[in-house]
Amino acid sequence: MEYTVSAGAVCMPAHYALVPQEEMIYLDGGITQQDVIQFGVNVLVNGFMVLSGAFFSAGVGMLANAFVGTTLKSGVRIMKDFFSSLNGAQWGALAIVGVMGGFYGVSMLSYYYMALVDPLIKVFQEAYALTQEQLAAQQQAEAVAA
Repeated sequence: MEYTVSAGAVCMPAHYALVPQEEMIYLDGGITQQDVIQFGVNVLVNGFMVLSGAFFSAGVGMLANAFVGTTLKSGVRIMKDFFSSLNGAQWGALAIVGVMGGFYGVSMLSYYYMALVDPLIKVFQEAYALTQEQLAAQQQAEAVAA
């Protein structure tokens, strides 16, 4: 900001904005316990999402590799052979992969719904409310004219 000094007084330009005193004081300093907890929760949730996404991708890749170059009939046979060859620990691992992959899929659906579909629904609701207001105003004008 430019300023001039004339006769020992500081003259501010005509387009400056006053800042209240309370905005110039730093009230909350440092990292709070709430910030640390929020950081920990973010790390856990994002780590779980990355791990779930990896399991989901691995599961899809495994199924895709099982069906590459097969017909539907031979693909079903391959999948039956695959599932019949699993032992207890492999079934447990498959269950964990399924649950984490399902969680990832549901969270991605929720994300895309909130990011894409929800704003569209709000736009349509606002447009519908506007047309209802216009219809009510038109009916009111017709009633006054009659």
